[in-house]
Amino acid sequence: MKQGKARFQYQLDKVEKLFSEAQHQENPALWLYLHDLRTPMFMLEGLSKMYAQLHDKKAFTKLRDTFKVVEDMIGAVDYYAVFKKEFSLNEDVSNEIKLYFDNKTREKLDLLNEILLQEGWLDGKKLKKINSNLSEIEWLKEEEEVKEIHQFYLNQIEKIKEFIAETTFDFDNIEDDVHELRRKLRWLSIYPQGLRGVIQLHEKLLIKGNLNQYLTAETVSSPFNVLPVNNDLKGFVFLEKNHFFALSWMIAELGQIKDKGLKISGLKDAIQEVYLLNDEKSYEEAYKILGNDYPTMDSLLSQASDISQPFFKEKVLDSLVLSK
Repeated sequence: MKQGKARFQYQLDKVEKLFSEAQHQENPALWLYLHDLRTPMFMLEGLSKMYAQLHDKKAFTKLRDTFKVVEDMIGAVDYYAVFKKEFSLNEDVSNEIKLYFDNKTREKLDLLNEILLQEGWLDGKKLKKINSNLSEIEWLKEEEEVKEIHQFYLNQIEKIKEFIAETTFDFDNIEDDVHELRRKLRWLSIYPQGLRGVIQLHEKLLIKGNLNQYLTAETVSSPFNVLPVNNDLKGFVFLEKNHFFALSWMIAELGQIKDKGLKISGLKDAIQEVYLLNDEKSYEEAYKILGNDYPTMDSLLSQASDISQPFFKEKVLDSLVLSK
């Protein structure tokens, strides 16, 4: 089996195992959400996104869309389920708001169940079709594929730099700016996991003072920064280890800011829908619940800008991919 096909198969085997169990559950969507179907779906989406740029754009774009529909819906479930759990014991949150998050969670689970049933995920038809399509792909030879992966990674970095140049670090929206930047950066850490050993870390450069702030004990020891190893491979793409750790730090920090911002907007949306208030009043009520010491949206956006500017000024991404 070609390495490209094997990478997809590794994730598809996980998906197949989960669905074989889920089809016997009373609520398959809920069971799959609780048993982390999202991670292999996310990996498959990432692999498809990358391989669409390597050679067969039409086939892999279609696959990417297939995986993305399910992954996005699981994300929608998670969005409301997290708030449902977080606010359930908060006495400052009204029963109406708690019911709102409960109903939204159920609504998204129902939609996911509908997708899984209609698209043939639960009975195995979808996976059979995907495997059949992957078997028809003319996979690249390993040496050529490694070169293409190397260039793809460089291209993704350039796209991120273009995105950040357009914002000029003047972030004004937690979803469109902060969350979107984190998504783009996060793909750079997801591809190495999905590629199952092609991308490896190599400590080539001396640690400069401007990187020390990123090399925290938590970041350096994170299991997410341990990349898969495959001794059967003949070619590799090497990333500079300390710059990869800096990338990991940035993703984590933006994630914390993003979560705090989405908590504000999620609660605001719930209040607005339940009590039919305008934006200003809904935000005011949300902050009453969150407390006076909770950071404002403006302060979170400023914080995201403050950590992004030195990260890009220090050209962390430019030094990430090592020369062939």
